[in-house]
Amino acid sequence: MADILNIGVTGLSASQSALTTTGNNITNANTPGYSRERVVLQPQPQQYLGVGYIGSGVKVAAVQRIVDQFYVGQLRSDTSTFNSLDVTATQLNQLDSLLADQSTGLSPATQQLFSDLQQASQDPTSVPTRQVVLSDIGSLAQRFNTLYGQLQAQGQAVNQRFTDLSSQATSLAQNIAQLNQSILDQGGTSTSPNSLLDQREELLRQLSELVGVKTVEQTDGMVNVFIGSGQPLVIGNTANTLSAVPSKTDPTQQTLQLSVGSSSIDVTSFVTGGQLGGLAAFQSGTLNTAFNTLGRIAISLTDAMNHQQRLGVDLNGNAGNNLFTDINSASAMSARVLRPATNTGTDQPSVFISNPSALTTSDYQLSFSSATAYTLTRASDGVAVASGTLAAGQTTIPAASSVDGFQIQISATPTFASGDRFTIQPTRLGAQNISVALQKPEELAFAQPIRTDTNTANKGGGIISQGQMVPEYQAPVAAASFNIANPLTQPLLIRYTSATAYQILNNANPAAPVAFVPALTGTITPGQNNIVQINTAAGVPSYQITLAGTPAAGDQFTVTANTGGSSDNRNALALAGLNLTQTIGRLNFADAYGQMVADIGAKTAAVKNNRDAADTLLTQSQTNRDSVSAVNLDEEAANLIKYQQTYQASAQVISIARSLFTSLLAAFQ
Repeated sequence: MADILNIGVTGLSASQSALTTTGNNITNANTPGYSRERVVLQPQPQQYLGVGYIGSGVKVAAVQRIVDQFYVGQLRSDTSTFNSLDVTATQLNQLDSLLADQSTGLSPATQQLFSDLQQASQDPTSVPTRQVVLSDIGSLAQRFNTLYGQLQAQGQAVNQRFTDLSSQATSLAQNIAQLNQSILDQGGTSTSPNSLLDQREELLRQLSELVGVKTVEQTDGMVNVFIGSGQPLVIGNTANTLSAVPSKTDPTQQTLQLSVGSSSIDVTSFVTGGQLGGLAAFQSGTLNTAFNTLGRIAISLTDAMNHQQRLGVDLNGNAGNNLFTDINSASAMSARVLRPATNTGTDQPSVFISNPSALTTSDYQLSFSSATAYTLTRASDGVAVASGTLAAGQTTIPAASSVDGFQIQISATPTFASGDRFTIQPTRLGAQNISVALQKPEELAFAQPIRTDTNTANKGGGIISQGQMVPEYQAPVAAASFNIANPLTQPLLIRYTSATAYQILNNANPAAPVAFVPALTGTITPGQNNIVQINTAAGVPSYQITLAGTPAAGDQFTVTANTGGSSDNRNALALAGLNLTQTIGRLNFADAYGQMVADIGAKTAAVKNNRDAADTLLTQSQTNRDSVSAVNLDEEAANLIKYQQTYQASAQVISIARSLFTSLLAAFQ
């Protein structure tokens, strides 16, 4: 009787445990990260009665947590990927909307300026028309400044997100470390503290939303968590600190720093996945490139228009002054170099833009392995574009030429030290620094400083162009080139000695022109355009004229200063023509900006597509995990009925055992 009674009791106990577990599943059906549980039953040891073994009931072997670690790991990985792409898509969409919008983008202001320059060239003496152009110049500068400010605001928002998300990641890491200790205290995985394991797994999933993680489980049940390329965030019951700090190379941007004990390492370039990985990739790639691309356009436009303006003559007959502030002002040159506080040398280099069309959209690192040995590395591809040892009295890096359109200027007696590093940003602040220098519309230099005339007594069909100033940055294209001191103030006489040969004379005294020593002579091909370039004695291009037609011996043409030429519109046309001039590599201003917008738009569309695909994979991974671990209320309801019936049957066994025991006692009364 006692055996039957004990068997019934074990059945009651097992059924009660199963009912309790089922009830717990039902009540936690909507708990994030909860994995359903089931009771694992085993038969009690059998007893030998001489004729064989007979059972002694049932026992609860374990309360098992139903989980597939492959699905859990896949869910964590897909969560990290989706969140990285989602935050990147959000940032890219904001940037794309800013640059492509007609009310905030650069294209409308640029088009308006060049359109009004074209209109002004039709009436170069009109002050109201000139005022419109001057207003357009101010609007364009303001548009550059505004775009830079918007990019800067987006960068500051990214910095704040770095701070917030790194703090959240550290908090999650600390909680995971605490759970590791609690799991160890409860016997580790040998006793399966299911609730704690679920909590830890949910925290790991939440952490993967912030940063890509890899986990390694120890034999004692604790989990180690690594980020990046293996940097430890959690080791056992110890959590390291992830924080956002100003970059050592660019204090305007935040970097991710992992503090392990008393040491700290910059893990920004290693972190992938999650929102932090997405933000780091956006900041170092697209955002910085946008800053530099916009700055390069601003610098190229400023320099080209300033050059062309200086080649002209204003309404008062004066040589043109800069439209915009000089791209190589002392403050602009100094601001292009960031000097870390860790440098021990005292020298502060500056950057001189020598060829805007050759500029790239990359930053650079200038590093010193000794007081004189340097290496200049382009950050975008890691190529060392210049290296060497400073010579005595050397004032530029490189010494004899420019790299990617710029030179680094240093003192003749530099004071660098081994380990010194500088971040070189040739174009980063271009859009911020652009501002209007010209204040009066009369100062717009719409006229060219030279003019040509044809002798009325000429007998041949020779033709001479009006003459065109040549910007300093434009490579000479002349078939014939002559060096003449002070060419803009030197009146010239061009006299044909035959139908194909000519001589250039000093025409300061038209009654008796004087030949230069040595004589300046040249030849033409009749019927073709023959470009003649007049340079200063130093060889810097000054202006070009074109000789064409079929001249006759004795024909004469003059080149003189364009005094009183207020109605001349040649330089206004040249300024308007800059809109189509390839001043940025092989692109003009509109094409360069259009390419920038198109690149960001294409990248935005691609990331959005990848984000949508990642969302689908994440949903699938969640479904796979839930198919194993989530609570199915229909199944649990069926289990309730099953375990209820088992409980009732076990109670009936006890009742029968009691009846038998009562009958046995009655037989002895």
